[in-house]
Amino acid sequence: MIESVVVLAAGENRRMGEVTGPKALLPLRPDDPAAPSFLSRNLELFRAAGTERVFLVVSPADRAAFEFLADEFVELVVTGESPGRTGSSVSMLAGLRALLRWRPDGARTLVTDADVVYERSLMDHVGALDGSRLLTIDRVNGDGEEVRVYGHSADEPVLIGKGLNQGMTHGLELLGESLGLILLDARGVASAADVTRWIVGSPPDVRPYGFGARLSEHEEVWQYLFTLGRLPVSQVPGSLLFSECDFPADYRHVQDFLFPAILERDAMTSVR
Repeated sequence: MIESVVVLAAGENRRMGEVTGPKALLPLRPDDPAAPSFLSRNLELFRAAGTERVFLVVSPADRAAFEFLADEFVELVVTGESPGRTGSSVSMLAGLRALLRWRPDGARTLVTDADVVYERSLMDHVGALDGSRLLTIDRVNGDGEEVRVYGHSADEPVLIGKGLNQGMTHGLELLGESLGLILLDARGVASAADVTRWIVGSPPDVRPYGFGARLSEHEEVWQYLFTLGRLPVSQVPGSLLFSECDFPADYRHVQDFLFPAILERDAMTSVR
């Protein structure tokens, strides 16, 4: 069971052209006010997976847009700084701190981006995993936004990042594209919080030590956990229906093709 989820929804919507507002709240079907958003769809899946608490991390500027979701299930966590001034590691630390206030000994937790959509069976896969795992998919498309993972094996990942070239990855196996979903057990939550706190600090009391300091993205945290041997990889089949939403073309693809296909596959799975 996934006891808690940290959803990172504090990013700026800078690459979506004329599409305005938080991406997480965009509808998944065109011209349908009753359609679920990226976020409401995922909250439904989390509830079905038995999740007890969701920590929704948002920016101060977007707080009002998300407040309608706050209840006993969803705790709104507002970062202390505006996006653009900090990277996603700062948001993740805010979410992990809120989690540890709720459950000081940690909990089985999924960390996820907010602008992703996937079929229901992915939650079944995640729920069946042991320990901490970074989720990848067994396919790559070669675009510049793709976050690839390389290593000696799924139990020994070495590198995560965009634009990793052949000179860097020579002798390593491609373990797939990161889905932006990371499962942490209670010990993994503590490790991730410790590493993230070291990277981004807590000004003015604690200085940041990471190379990107408070501009660091959360992939840097996973890179350190790879190095420490504390975060293996779990790969899902390339046939899984999944997408993140970075650009307007991604959003059109989700609305026109991917989400209808996801609903069809969900229906087929539920019949079985």
